[in-house]
Amino acid sequence: MEQMLAALTEAMMQQQRQQPLPPSPLPEQAETDNNDIINPTQKFMKMKPPTFLGRIEPLKAETGLLEMEKLFEVFPCTEVQKVLLATYTLKDEARKWWLLIRNTNGNMMWARFNEIFYEKYLPQCFRDQKVFEFQELKQD
Repeated sequence: MEQMLAALTEAMMQQQRQQPLPPSPLPEQAETDNNDIINPTQKFMKMKPPTFLGRIEPLKAETGLLEMEKLFEVFPCTEVQKVLLATYTLKDEARKWWLLIRNTNGNMMWARFNEIFYEKYLPQCFRDQKVFEFQELKQD
């Protein structure tokens, strides 16, 4: 029994020696990572982006998304950061919806966010009506 325990202990020690420990993050690095997220968010919020509550109000949803696009024209950020910043402005029902969606859509790109946002808050009949109105204006 003692030999088995000694052999097991030796095997465990050998295994630990073979697997190097991952380096622990430096406090400065962790602080920098937080600033990478917090600073752009603070700057973005100073631009007073629109908030969206999540009610089925297609005009407000569309206007809010268009305003967000306008801000992104002058606010430098990646496609993933656009989603993070835009969803930071969601409130009430829209925030609850996003919390359900984000778990299955990690690192979502802005184009994909637009798709699922439009599917949720701009019914197909509303989009069809907008296309029809646009075509009529185009013909005039």
